[in-house]
Amino acid sequence: MKNQKNKNMKSKYFTVEVKPTIAASKQALAAFSDGDLLFDWTSFQVPRGPCKLVNATIISKSADGAVNSHALNLYFAKSRSKIAPVTLGVIHATALGATTSSNEIIGACQSEEADTFVGLDHLTIQSAKTISPNMVLEAEPNSGDTVGLDTLYVGGISVDGTPTFASTVQCDGIQATSQAVLTVKTSNADDVFAIGDVLHDENDRALGTVKSIDSATQMTMTANLANATVNNKDVYCINPIKLILSFEK
Repeated sequence: MKNQKNKNMKSKYFTVEVKPTIAASKQALAAFSDGDLLFDWTSFQVPRGPCKLVNATIISKSADGAVNSHALNLYFAKSRSKIAPVTLGVIHATALGATTSSNEIIGACQSEEADTFVGLDHLTIQSAKTISPNMVLEAEPNSGDTVGLDTLYVGGISVDGTPTFASTVQCDGIQATSQAVLTVKTSNADDVFAIGDVLHDENDRALGTVKSIDSATQMTMTANLANATVNNKDVYCINPIKLILSFEK
């Protein structure tokens, strides 16, 4: 799974990093409202058999580096006959698809606005404290990409606050696909983006993956720009939320 990192899966405790995708065009809309789908089912893999979820850390980017204040629900599901759960709905709208996934949902937890760790200027970091002390998740057997691993899914819904990922970091002029440097303007790139971020413009045109942030107005991609830039188009990281899920095997 390209949006997942696994650490220490052979020990009693292990963590999984999951980076759900929120399309740039959805982030460019107004702030999310209570009950809006933040991100749809995103797959990740765990060792075969039951795993106890002991913590969920949520790290969120925000609008031009300003800290978000919000609460969200995380829902966990498994596949059925190796088929992923039915979509939860349309991102940035009510999660109408939850009923059709009811047979696959196997657990949930919530982070509250009060669970936010303060002190960082450009990130929101929360730890979900409403996790049942006995929340055990078990995936469908043989559903993983590798022998010994099985697949679970996580989806997120905004339940309080008005989280926004709106960006005013803009493409500065027309820049060709023969170059790896992306020049931006209006807002500081180093307040918003990080090395490894996958960038699209507001119309979901892929730009590239950040290799280095050279200044407030310049970033270098890992390869030449995927598409020529359009002047004044806002730039977004398509994975503005990162989950670090901690398990006990």
